[in-house]
Amino acid sequence: MDGVNFASDDEQNDAYYDNVANNRRNYNRNRNRVLARVVVAVAGHRLNTRRQSQPMHNSTLTGSMRVEELLNGHEEIIQGMVSMKAETFRSLSNLLASRGLLKTTRNMNVNEQLFIFLAICARGETSRHISYLFQHSVETTSRWFYKVLQVICSLKDEFIRPADYTSIQNLIMENSEKYRPWFDGCVGAIDGTHIPCAPRRENADAWINRKGYHSQNVLAACSFDMLFTYILTGYEGSCHDARMLEEAIAFHGFPLPPPGKFYLVDSGYANKDCFLSPYRRETYHIPEFRRRRDGLGNRREVFNYTHSSLRNCIERTFGVWKARFKILKGVNNYPMDKQKMIPVACAVVHNFIRMVQVGDPILEQYVADSEPVRGNVDVNADYVFNDGIDGTGPSTGSHQHDPSREALNGMRDHIANEMWERYQVAPWYKQT
Repeated sequence: MDGVNFASDDEQNDAYYDNVANNRRNYNRNRNRVLARVVVAVAGHRLNTRRQSQPMHNSTLTGSMRVEELLNGHEEIIQGMVSMKAETFRSLSNLLASRGLLKTTRNMNVNEQLFIFLAICARGETSRHISYLFQHSVETTSRWFYKVLQVICSLKDEFIRPADYTSIQNLIMENSEKYRPWFDGCVGAIDGTHIPCAPRRENADAWINRKGYHSQNVLAACSFDMLFTYILTGYEGSCHDARMLEEAIAFHGFPLPPPGKFYLVDSGYANKDCFLSPYRRETYHIPEFRRRRDGLGNRREVFNYTHSSLRNCIERTFGVWKARFKILKGVNNYPMDKQKMIPVACAVVHNFIRMVQVGDPILEQYVADSEPVRGNVDVNADYVFNDGIDGTGPSTGSHQHDPSREALNGMRDHIANEMWERYQVAPWYKQT
């Protein structure tokens, strides 16, 4: 046994642990090499992909060049894009530029700024779609939409003005046998309409209207030439029109006409009363207004027809307004403060077009000699100003015996009797 060396237990353990440490170092070194190769490969792939990707805004036409191309193109194309003629567009653009309300920037001139806003309102397009069309980012398009929206709303007091109280309206003068003297003091009509909206979740239920969808209630007055003379927005869809009118008078500057002048509201006789003619033995159970083939049958029909043919200016105005600006018919995802401003801006532009533009294809569809236009009635209108006046609306017991309502009913009956007497002598309506 001499000459044989036996390693101690400590030496054997040291050798074992040295071997384990070497293996671990080799493993970590190899792993780091593999990870480095993977990172390099991924980075190279992304770099190659980025180099090969196609730019988003690669049109040869810039936004301003596209606007000029459209303005100088066919009139139907520009009418379809911004719901006005090129001359009217240039007039509005020059007005905003001359007053310093809009200014040309490095990347966008005034025409393009206004065109983006009008294209979104008239066509109901999203900011993303318009950004593709005019070669801008979505953020830039949204920012300029809001900027122009504020500018247009600042012109509200200039272009939405009360009607002329000093003279009889031209429509009434031109149809004196039909309307005078009963409507000599009439300066326009008032009504409410609903604009779809997307409210916040916290109070979304308050914005549900009687038809079951979210909307903001808009109160408006117009003259007989279909110009807005007042507009109030931002009320919940569940809000009653009568409450809006009360608050408009008390808090929002509604232009009360002087003594002897008035606005028309929905104050006709109920249909169930109109179609019970004392001269016929027929009872007509028809849910909506319809005239007899040989004329009007009684005083209530005469009053309703005459009153409706004059008051329908507000219905036609709403119809033109919503046909011109499709953003008013759909739900958008703008914040509620912007959604409240959009109807006001559209009303301002509508009045500007009526004042400046000669010939309006949209308006011509809704003008029919002041006759009731059933095909163009605003489907979102809320005709509830006369709740309880005939016992047909959601009236209360106190309304049924309200002295003021009884006086109004008596006045209406007196006018209806006078109309009927004249109509029997010289009828202003006969079915052909």
